Amino acid sequence: MTVITFTSDFGLRDTTVARVKARFMRRVKDPLMVDVSHLVEPHNITEAAFMLRRVYQDFPPGTIHCVFVGAGTQENKEYICLKANGHYFLGVNNGILTSVLNGAKITGARVLDIRGVDTTDEKDLFAAAAGHLSVQGKLEVLGPPLKSVKRIKENAPAISDYAVRGHVIYIDHFGTCVTNISKELFNSQLKGRRASVEVARNRSIKTIFDHIAEVPQGDIAALWDQHGMLCIAVGKSGGDHIKGSNELLGMKIHDWVRIDFV
Repeated sequence: MTVITFTSDFGLRDTTVARVKARFMRRVKDPLMVDVSHLVEPHNITEAAFMLRRVYQDFPPGTIHCVFVGAGTQENKEYICLKANGHYFLGVNNGILTSVLNGAKITGARVLDIRGVDTTDEKDLFAAAAGHLSVQGKLEVLGPPLKSVKRIKENAPAISDYAVRGHVIYIDHFGTCVTNISKELFNSQLKGRRASVEVARNRSIKTIFDHIAEVPQGDIAALWDQHGMLCIAVGKSGGDHIKGSNELLGMKIHDWVRIDFV
């Protein structure tokens, strides 16, 4: 059985996801198809990369990850396959896959050019590539070597003597705002000092929790998520509806978040 994941901005209202999976069912024997998300903001390759980067290593080696964000019939688009950490990644050469694999060693890179398959039809092209890889087919058969891999320019946190300034890069289903400030970076700058997290509406947060369960219900708090990234969240319990930090503070993607050291 071959595990295949899908990440797209197709949404769930239309028939696109079903049509894509039908293509794969014709090409791959007994596929196990897993949806990472089909609710990526339309054309937002940074968000798609963020989602897949957080989950792909939970899957077994040999998994084939298909990313349709930034794809579509259009001239001069280059569809590629990258191999890293024993996984295969199919997508457009627009920087999305290198963002997913940030820090990973890429051990194979091919342009998808499969005999008998329309190279502008990403759905059939990805399905054909997955079918070949699912039977332990060689990566080299999928097409010629990729000459250059495009990369997304991603903004890193700004560091000064007394602060680290980052921004919101993702907002989850609960309205939790995930930033690009890592716990590793925080610890390297703390140097025995006290820290506070500063966010919109002059809100200053003095404590950074390690688990959302520690946050009192309805309180706005800073915490480290399971990936070691700073988040602004709201404590929830008891099943009552509580707005997320994005609504309570009016926070959006790209909004600033700062840690001050004193």
